[in-house]
Amino acid sequence: MDLSSYLDDLNSSDLIVRAAGIIALGKTGDPNAAGYLIRILEARNEPEWLRACAAIALGRIPSEQVVPQLIKALQEDSLLVSRAVILALGDLKCEQAIPYLEGILEDRGKLEVHAVTIKVLGAIGGPKAVPALLRALKNPDKQVKRNASLALGEMRIEKAVLPLIDLMGDDDECLRAIAASSLGLIANKQAVPRLIEALNDDSQTVRIIAASSLGYLGDRQAVSQLEEVLVNENKTLREMAAVALAKLRS
Repeated sequence: MDLSSYLDDLNSSDLIVRAAGIIALGKTGDPNAAGYLIRILEARNEPEWLRACAAIALGRIPSEQVVPQLIKALQEDSLLVSRAVILALGDLKCEQAIPYLEGILEDRGKLEVHAVTIKVLGAIGGPKAVPALLRALKNPDKQVKRNASLALGEMRIEKAVLPLIDLMGDDDECLRAIAASSLGLIANKQAVPRLIEALNDDSQTVRIIAASSLGYLGDRQAVSQLEEVLVNENKTLREMAAVALAKLRS
């Protein structure tokens, strides 16, 4: 692939043109573009947002030289660049980066990127990411816990069942809803009693998701409680309870 037209843009005095060239280079996916983008990422005299663009572009280039440079850039003081680098490592599904991402989670100077770090660990997945995700369920930051709960559910991690059951008592409605959904995905019957309780949650959303999850768990002890929901005034909740009952009865 001829990269010359993109390289001309990188030398422009117009920052917008340069940014467009960086993005275009990333879209090519050409390993030959990696060196040019790495130089921009490493250039401390460049604007932070431009270096962040270079990091995102590198996340689209599967080259052996990219990952070490992105890992090195995790030490950046700039939160904008750090966030872009973290996202790029997620795009590359880079297991090699997991220990370094865990280091970010231990850095209290980078609290602002902890939530996106957990999201990326979930995107990378695999057994090596699980311990950090489980620890994140006890993080004081609500968004960190939400992202970890979502990731562990999508990964069907059995070890997350009891911590997720505990989160069903959290005061954050969104977190309770995600926990209920993840418990349904993991489908461990230990969650049934707590999901039955959640049919009376203060949040309509949590009640709907709890009904859905009970259908996936396939435990008939939930039948009578779901039948009571069939007369609820909320149409969506009634419909979800009916779907869950159909699954249980089949």
